[in-house]
Amino acid sequence: MAIFVASCSDDELKPVKHRIDTHIHLYDTTREVEYTWPPKDDKVLNKPHLPAEFSKEAKAAGVTGVVIVEASNHLSDNDWVLDLVADEADFYIGLVGNVDVHLEEFEGHIARLKQDKRFVGVRARRPGGVDFTDETVLKNLRSLAKHDLALDYLTNGGGIPGIETIDAVARAIPNLRIVVNHCLGYNFDGNPPPADWIAAVEKLAENENVSCKISGLYQRSVPQPAPQDLAHYRAVLDVLWEKFGQERLVYGSNWPCTKHTGSYQSFLDLVDQFFAKRGQEAREYYYWRNAAKVYRLPLE
Repeated sequence: MAIFVASCSDDELKPVKHRIDTHIHLYDTTREVEYTWPPKDDKVLNKPHLPAEFSKEAKAAGVTGVVIVEASNHLSDNDWVLDLVADEADFYIGLVGNVDVHLEEFEGHIARLKQDKRFVGVRARRPGGVDFTDETVLKNLRSLAKHDLALDYLTNGGGIPGIETIDAVARAIPNLRIVVNHCLGYNFDGNPPPADWIAAVEKLAENENVSCKISGLYQRSVPQPAPQDLAHYRAVLDVLWEKFGQERLVYGSNWPCTKHTGSYQSFLDLVDQFFAKRGQEAREYYYWRNAAKVYRLPLE
């Protein structure tokens, strides 16, 4: 466990060298493709969300680079997204793809996709959940590590069992870089987290190959619309900071899901307020250094 103390006051903080958003979704619901997400009855999300809109909003907020997380259930949409942002490859610098980790042909798919250097990993997700005890899945995760690609993992509100699941994977494959999405799937209710959850987080954080995205706070809030004040989230964020330290927390907005409660800027302001208290170095790690390390991004 590592605890870091801020070395400068808020008014001494400078702009970070890069601000990399490692968690957004791009898709076009007008395409003749059947999707499992977003929900068809979601009036906010069930419409096209494309680069023109996001680029304008993110750049206005000071974002300098983006890692897209593919939310489609179609293998071919990995290529579709890479093609979609090909003209802005200096801004959209990474894709965490969707390749079913249960597939026997998994390694062949990632070997082909990684020919594009923007393909940086795979998000393990499928309807009904991923069986991380399955031998084919474990073989495929070892292949992911062999190809120097990262694994994104969505606990999806799995609580302590979800944390324990990925802890077992991290210990079984210690050379696999794992990024757990959305604050380990914690449901923010404004109260301090329970002791058994904190203990599970501490055990998970013992694995140096595991990082945590400080992302999706609005979506994981129990009261909706989600509060936009830091006090509602601080107790959980304090635990994640204490257990993972400044070198394993990663910034991600979860746009366009941020639209349900506030704006892109309001979410950025919230997490910036939290990290401002931890000093300039912590902000540099959170906003880009950790992303560059875990996703092998070409940043200096």
